[in-house]
Amino acid sequence: MTSLSSPVGSRAPRGTGPRLRMPATRSGLTWLAVLLVVGALLAIQVGRQVYANYSITQQAQALREQISDIKARNEALRQQLDYLRSDAFVSAEARRLANLGHAGDRLLIIPPGSEARLPAVLVPKAAPEKPLLDQWITLFLGG
Repeated sequence: MTSLSSPVGSRAPRGTGPRLRMPATRSGLTWLAVLLVVGALLAIQVGRQVYANYSITQQAQALREQISDIKARNEALRQQLDYLRSDAFVSAEARRLANLGHAGDRLLIIPPGSEARLPAVLVPKAAPEKPLLDQWITLFLGG
């Protein structure tokens, strides 16, 4: 035996026998082409719907964020309006604009040019400038 031979009881490898072929008719190919075109159109339409749904969802999220920002701004403006309507604001503005005050307030007017210098005892003394090396040592070593 110089060549390889299959054992006596073994079968022939698969695919070596007669092959079954389906006849391809013109009407069958036409139906196949129609089905492919319809399938492609359906896939395109589904893709468009998915993209439209995605973009609408993104727009809705952006609008929700704008609404929450507007609500926060509205609340801040409402609080500011409440303060502007309060008696505390009216009193403070009257004092600021018309120099009005409450009954019993004492007015203190300092005429220009009457400022006096601080006594020498109260003037803070300037600390002598330390060399940079000593400042770094103090900073890092604490001493």
